[in-house]
Amino acid sequence: MLQPVMIVFIAPYEKLKDIADTLAPSYDIPIQTVTGNLGEGLAAAKATLGQDAIVVSRGGTTKLIRETLGIEVIEIGLSHLDLITILKPFIGSPRKLAVVGFHSLTDHAEKLCRVLGIPALFLPIDNESEVEERMHELVALKIDCVIGDMVSTRAAQNTGIDFCLIESGPEAVKEALDKAAIVARSLHARRENEIRLTAILNTVKEGILSLDRHGNIDLLNRTASKLLGLKASIGTNAEAALPGADIRYLMDNHKQVSGKLLMLEGREIALSLTPIIVGSDVEGAVAVVQDVGRIQAIEKQLRRQQHAKGLVAKYSFNDVYAGTGTMRSCLSIARQYARTSSSILLYGETGTGKELLAQGIHNDSPVHDGPFVAINCGALPPSLLESELFGYVEGAFTGAIKGGKAGLFELAHGGTIFLDEINELDIQLQGKLLRILQEREVMRLGDLKVIPVSVRVIAASNIPLKEEIHNGRFREDVYYRLSVLDIRIPSLRERREDILPLFKRFAENHSRRDNGIPPTVIPERLVKAMMDYEWPGNVRELENTAEKWNVLRGIFSIEEAADIVLTSLIQAPLSPGWLSATGVPGLDTSGTLDDMERQLLRKVLEEESGNISRTARRLGIDRQTLRRKTSDQDNHPGHGMYIPRPEL
Repeated sequence: MLQPVMIVFIAPYEKLKDIADTLAPSYDIPIQTVTGNLGEGLAAAKATLGQDAIVVSRGGTTKLIRETLGIEVIEIGLSHLDLITILKPFIGSPRKLAVVGFHSLTDHAEKLCRVLGIPALFLPIDNESEVEERMHELVALKIDCVIGDMVSTRAAQNTGIDFCLIESGPEAVKEALDKAAIVARSLHARRENEIRLTAILNTVKEGILSLDRHGNIDLLNRTASKLLGLKASIGTNAEAALPGADIRYLMDNHKQVSGKLLMLEGREIALSLTPIIVGSDVEGAVAVVQDVGRIQAIEKQLRRQQHAKGLVAKYSFNDVYAGTGTMRSCLSIARQYARTSSSILLYGETGTGKELLAQGIHNDSPVHDGPFVAINCGALPPSLLESELFGYVEGAFTGAIKGGKAGLFELAHGGTIFLDEINELDIQLQGKLLRILQEREVMRLGDLKVIPVSVRVIAASNIPLKEEIHNGRFREDVYYRLSVLDIRIPSLRERREDILPLFKRFAENHSRRDNGIPPTVIPERLVKAMMDYEWPGNVRELENTAEKWNVLRGIFSIEEAADIVLTSLIQAPLSPGWLSATGVPGLDTSGTLDDMERQLLRKVLEEESGNISRTARRLGIDRQTLRRKTSDQDNHPGHGMYIPRPEL
C-alpha cells in the first residue's frame, strides 16, 4: 500500500510548534513538527528530500529553504489579527517605530499602519546578512522599538533596541496546514495514479514512450526499455534511441506516422508516433514501438484462432486412397506441388475429390498453420459471390452490415483459398481475381484503399478450361495465372482397382458412425455390378452407394439389400422415354408438355447437383431463363419442383 504524504512543519520558535502540535490530531495526514530557525530549519527541510513530504515554515526560514534546496514551501502567513495585536499599542503613541523583515512582512505591515494611522519606518531586507547593518542605521535614527520576525528581533536585541516579535496565531497556522493537507492529498492521488498508470503500461506488450515538447523521453514502459535498450531512458532524446525516425521533423510539422519500419541492431521495429497538439503548439508526442517479429507471431496466432471457427483443412494426403498407379502418380505430383507457393489448378470430373486433394496440399504446404478457406464459385450469384470473395465496407450497398465485412481472400491471408468450380466464375469477377493474383492485394466493395494479402490459390474445374476460353467464357490471362501448376485427377472409371477398397472403406466408416453393424461379405453380383458401372458421379457417388448399402443391410437381409442397391442405382431399368438430346433417362411422355418440362428440369438439376450454370448450359438456355422457369414451377401448387442443395 502506498504510504500517505507527510507534512513537515518547521517552526522558527517553540510557541509556533506548540500551536501546530495542538492542531495536528485534527488532520488525517501525518504531521511532523520540528523547531528550527534559518540554518536549523534548512537542515530539517533537507532531511525530507527524496521523501513524499510537504514542508511548511515561516519568514526567513521559508525563503532560505526555497533558495537553497529549490523546493516549494508552504509559508505560514500573518493574519490581520496577528499584526493588529502587535500594532495596537502604538496607535497614538509618540514612540518611534520601525518594521524590519522580509518583503512579505513589511509590505503587509505598511498597508495596515497606513489604515491605523501609525507612523513607522519600513525596512525590507532580501538577505539575513543585511539585518545587522539595518539595526545600526536604526540606532543612529534613535528608533524606540523594532517590530519583525525572529531574524529582526534577535538582531534588535543584540543592539539593545526594544523589539516586538510578530507571532503567527492559530488561524494562520491552521490556514497553512489546510493548504498543506490539500497539496498532500493531491500528491498522494497523483502518486497512486502514476503507480496505476505504470502498472497498466507495463502490462502492455507494445513499447510506449511519452515525449516532451523537445522530443526528450519523460516516460517509458518496461517493453520500450527492453526493445530500445540503454539508449532509451528518462531525459534522453528520443532520436538517439530511435535513429532514422525523424521524430523532430514529425513533431515540428504536426505529422502522424503509423507502422514506420526501423532497423535497430539487426531487429526490425515498427514505430507509430502521434504529436500532442494544444492550440497550434506541439506540447509533446506519444510513440509506440513494436517488434515486427512479435506482430507476425500474433497474426499467426489469430490465424490459428480462425481455424477454430472452421477455416481449417480437415484432411491430409493420408486420407486420399491411391491403390492404382494412376492415382499414386497424381498424389505424388500433389505432394511435390504442395511444397511450393505457386497457384495450382485441379481438373477432375464431379466427385473425384478435388477439395480433398486441395486440403491435402494445404496441410502439406509451408502455410499449413494458416487458414483454409473454400468456396464453390458456381453456388452463388455473381453479386453475392463478389461481396463474399472481396468483402465490403459499411454502406457499400443496401443490406450491408454495420462495420462492413472482410472477404474470403482477407480471411485466407497467410493460408490457402480454394476456388471450386472456377469455370463458373462470372467473367467480370475474373478480372478482379486477376488483380489479386497479380498484385496480391484486394479492395473491398465501396472502398478506395487496397489491403495486401498473402494467399496460396488453389482452383478447381470439372471441365477443361481451355474449352471455356475457346467459347469466350473464361479469360485466358486468368487461366495462365491459375495454372502455374496443374493436376488432373483421374475419374473412378480410370482407377477401377480402387472401387472395391474405397467401397469397403466408406461402408466401414458409415457403420462406425451410424448403426455399428460389423462389416459383412459383399455379394459377388454387387461387386461385379460396381466394377462394370461407369460411375458418372465418381468417388462421391460411390460413397453414397456405400452409405445406402450400409443402411439397407441393417434393415433387410444381405441379399435383399444387394438387390435394392442394384435395382435402385446401378441396374435401374431404362424406360422408353429417353430424351437423347439431353441424355436424361426415365422421362414420362404421357403427360402434358408442362409436365415433361418440369420432369426434365428436375432430372437435369439433380444430375448436376443443383448447379444452375451447368444445368442451363446442358439444356441450351441461359441461367436467367432457368431461374425463371424453376421459380414459376415453384409457384404452381402441387408441382413440387425440387432443386438439390448446391454442392459447397
